[in-house]
Amino acid sequence: MDSQKNYSTEYVLITEDNVFNQYCEAWQSKNYLALDTEFMRTDSFYPKTALLQVCDGESNYLIDPLSISDWKKFKTLMLAPEITKIFHSCSEDLLVFIRQFGLLPNPVFDTQVANAFLNQGFGLSYQNMIAEQLEIDVPKGETRSNWLQRPLSVQQLDYAALDVAYLPEIYLRQKKQLAEINRLAWVEEDCQRLSRLYKEELSQDFSQTYRNISAAWQLDEMQLNILKALAEWREIRARQRDKPRNWILKDKELVTIAKLIPEDISDLSQIDGLNTNFIHYEGKALIALVQDSLRVEEKKRPEILSRPLSNGQKKIFKKAQVLVEQKAEALNLPIEVLGRKRTLISLFQEILKLKSGSTQKPIDSDKMSLPDELIGWRKEILLKELIEVLQ
Repeated sequence: MDSQKNYSTEYVLITEDNVFNQYCEAWQSKNYLALDTEFMRTDSFYPKTALLQVCDGESNYLIDPLSISDWKKFKTLMLAPEITKIFHSCSEDLLVFIRQFGLLPNPVFDTQVANAFLNQGFGLSYQNMIAEQLEIDVPKGETRSNWLQRPLSVQQLDYAALDVAYLPEIYLRQKKQLAEINRLAWVEEDCQRLSRLYKEELSQDFSQTYRNISAAWQLDEMQLNILKALAEWREIRARQRDKPRNWILKDKELVTIAKLIPEDISDLSQIDGLNTNFIHYEGKALIALVQDSLRVEEKKRPEILSRPLSNGQKKIFKKAQVLVEQKAEALNLPIEVLGRKRTLISLFQEILKLKSGSTQKPIDSDKMSLPDELIGWRKEILLKELIEVLQ
């Protein structure tokens, strides 16, 4: 057991607006709040919010979103720049906040991210982190239970409170350790970057979603323009119906439609994966979308996407990976933190694009379209040498 106990596992269940608002007012004076969410998401696009947990460093609070209706003061808290919002592995929690409140908490500190920067485990679970750092076993038995049932069981409430009870202590330790090795700013930058993953969700602009489809590189400009429209339509439709996007159409089916360019319902009927029910309800809209895409001017169509790396390019790319491995070892960082494969491929493809369309002049990094992760603290450490290896 940790000798310097700085946490409580007791909790207050909040089900009334007036009580909730009183606590929100009290939390305005805090420097940080630890947060977590419980939700259900089995057959829906959006998570169904079932519980919100808050720890202010002294006590734990369980907020019932099925009973609370006045969230105004809480929303203000979530955007207060002087209050750090502490999460562990916050990606799904952030989607809950977007769905429930139409906002992203800011600023955010993710203890899973910080843990990786301290080289204490990449992607370490909350339970394992608490076990390793505080020598406390946090049960996992209620993880998959029905969080939308009411009343919640004592076991569920106890479990939910424990999910935030230890976060402030971990946060304070991590912040101190990161400051000692001059990496606190790095973690804060990466935590801030997490919110950018949801810019499409907040803006509802899905015009670039087609880029995430792995087979999109196979298409010419006309077909790619169709895929662009189809992918955008699917994103909107999934949200309208609150169903997973693959329940609407799978990536493979989107690409097939873009390749075949169907002109009528009978053409759609020939495509594997499209059932008669889908064609009956969505077919006309889909055909109209395809035909409208054909009328888009050539100059307004998206550029063909980069092909997968050739065998020769893979050998060059491997050198970049080795460079990242060496740098990560020297910095005592996980490789995944310093340079993800996806980031390196994006950089390589940008270099290949610049080389194919210009003379043999040295590549100017200031004129490149850089992956987001190479714009911040990684730029000084990696970028110059990566370009030298990859060009």
